[in-house]
Amino acid sequence: MKFWVAIIAFLSISLGTIAQDKGERVSIKNEKYDMGKVVFGKPVEYWVEVTNTSKEPLKLEGVRAGCGCTTPDFTPNQVFKPGETVKIKIQFNGSVLGKFTRFTDIMISGGLVKQTSFTGEGVQ
Repeated sequence: MKFWVAIIAFLSISLGTIAQDKGERVSIKNEKYDMGKVVFGKPVEYWVEVTNTSKEPLKLEGVRAGCGCTTPDFTPNQVFKPGETVKIKIQFNGSVLGKFTRFTDIMISGGLVKQTSFTGEGVQ
């Protein structure tokens, strides 16, 4: 019985370490961005900066917006070395009245997907 408990504990710790390592390969500036009040119909934008914190080059494979009101602008398949940063412009068309939250997925080599979000309030 002790043997199985030890095996399960070892596997849990190992899998947790692997998952944690994947997430720590990048750091993201403006991962959660507050746009504040946005005038209805007026497009706005902000920048997300993804920094490679790993020890090997990474590739920005893609950026996918959660809805048609959001447009990411980026250089596809851009390789960034350890310590380098890639910038992604997130544009929002301002087509919402009231409070809103929108999401964007950033796909990086090795199967890493990071989700960013922005919030705000559409006003007249």
